[in-house]
Amino acid sequence: GTSYRCYVASDHTRTRSWPLVITLHGPCPLDSTKRQVKEWQWLAEENGLIVAAPSIRSGGGIGSTIQSVWLKRLESDEKAILALINEMRRKYNADSKMVLLTAASTGGDAMYYTGLRNPSRFTMLVARGGSSSLKIFEQIKPTDAARELPIWVLWGKDELPSVQRQSWQAFRYLREHGFRKTEKREERGGSLRRPELTFSFWKPLLPESYRR
Repeated sequence: GTSYRCYVASDHTRTRSWPLVITLHGPCPLDSTKRQVKEWQWLAEENGLIVAAPSIRSGGGIGSTIQSVWLKRLESDEKAILALINEMRRKYNADSKMVLLTAASTGGDAMYYTGLRNPSRFTMLVARGGSSSLKIFEQIKPTDAARELPIWVLWGKDELPSVQRQSWQAFRYLREHGFRKTEKREERGGSLRRPELTFSFWKPLLPESYRR
């Protein structure tokens, strides 16, 4: 029942499988599923990708300040994200073994919650100036599989202090709890989104047959 937007490379065919990017939006109306997909469109064309952006519920609003409501929304977002992977696989032959999960701004909470609880469903997580409450990590029991998941924490030098603080806290928490493949990167500027940089982290993990 969750709405989403997607973009499929124009040379798409069902005779082969396709790598999938799931990108999570920040707070509305400052961000949207449409904006997320549009930012990735040229990368999808250049690199043969499917890009999908679900409408998530945990990334803002009054309910997000009430922990019980917020956790229910995170659970709802998790179900929606996993269902979207299945939908893209069914409709467009997306490769369920080659899925990047990335998020901007307040979408970071749903990214960490879903990605760390379902590490076998994703090949990489990338937070782009993403929110990351330590309450989320406290809800997740780290597994060996989750600790092997490559994670990038990306933020801008001119981001809001709260974004910089949460990004650093996420990186520190993950490293301290054995997530040895977690990396951080600080870039110039603020409101960092940069899908091209995000894709550059993921591209080396794609099989040769997918690279252009």
